[in-house]
Amino acid sequence: MSVTIVYAHPWNESFNHAVLTRTISLLEEKGENITLIDLYKDGFDPVMSEQDLALYSKGKSTDKLVERYNQILDQTSKIIFIFPIWWYDMPAILRGFFDKVMLKNSAYTSDNEGLHGLRKINETLILTTSSTSTDNLVNLFGDPVNGTIINGTFRAVGFYHAKWSNLGGADKITDAERKEYLDGLSQYFV
Repeated sequence: MSVTIVYAHPWNESFNHAVLTRTISLLEEKGENITLIDLYKDGFDPVMSEQDLALYSKGKSTDKLVERYNQILDQTSKIIFIFPIWWYDMPAILRGFFDKVMLKNSAYTSDNEGLHGLRKINETLILTTSSTSTDNLVNLFGDPVNGTIINGTFRAVGFYHAKWSNLGGADKITDAERKEYLDGLSQYFV
């Protein structure tokens, strides 16, 4: 089993890329087997097509990356998501990842009680950056990570025991504060 990182940022000079680099370094220090899903670099198309939707309930897709990603997730014991929060939510490419990759009867089942996750990934880490403060995300903008992402989407597909770390005000802080955040990531890899 391996640690899978799902990375969603298009620019290699971004702070999110620094978070990715530091995360990989910390995992390598522990001798972890790492698989990176870089949605932008892979050219992942987040749009659900009519053909994909026709196959969705059968746990299939016309997109070859969806098949590859599901094979990776089947071998994943820990999952890490790294992405910016844009417009108080995850980037569209990551939302499309959930729309297209988390297939019925593959990632979840449903009945009259609701959705039931099939993945059973028991360690989930979410590393985000945002222009607004974490406090504003939680208290003013509806707590999109803990609410919609962790308690909704992640629970529905079987990504459990999620921890979230956000660097709020990322566009307004100093290089020293960025370094402090990167150094602090080690707490998640003990």
